[in-house]
Amino acid sequence: MAEGASIPPILRIRRSAQSGNKAMTVAWQVVYTENCTQVYIFAGAIIDLNNMAAGDNVDIRIRKIIIPTGAWVMVDQMNYINAQPVNHPTCQISGIPDVSGVEISIRQTAGVLRTFATEFYDAKRLGLL
Repeated sequence: MAEGASIPPILRIRRSAQSGNKAMTVAWQVVYTENCTQVYIFAGAIIDLNNMAAGDNVDIRIRKIIIPTGAWVMVDQMNYINAQPVNHPTCQISGIPDVSGVEISIRQTAGVLRTFATEFYDAKRLGLL
């Protein structure tokens, strides 16, 4: 007797092509944005703030579109001031389930404008990459 089997959709996590060095500006700049035709997971980000110095002020904002025709909604906003601790010089952003859009923006409002290394990850169904 034949038996049927069902395999659930498989997510593949990958480093986003949007990763890389980001030069700061005083206005908000989008450093990562993504959406998909099906549910996926923004799997997280790491922003290296190691080169911040005294007098620097950096804001990192995470926004999301909740419904397909909706506007951006604030998920979180973090502020980093001065040189970061040697034992914790990064901003780490956790995963967010999504369909309609995730956006990460950064601005530097004080100090010498820096460049930060970034890594962004997302997990999509195989075949949707």
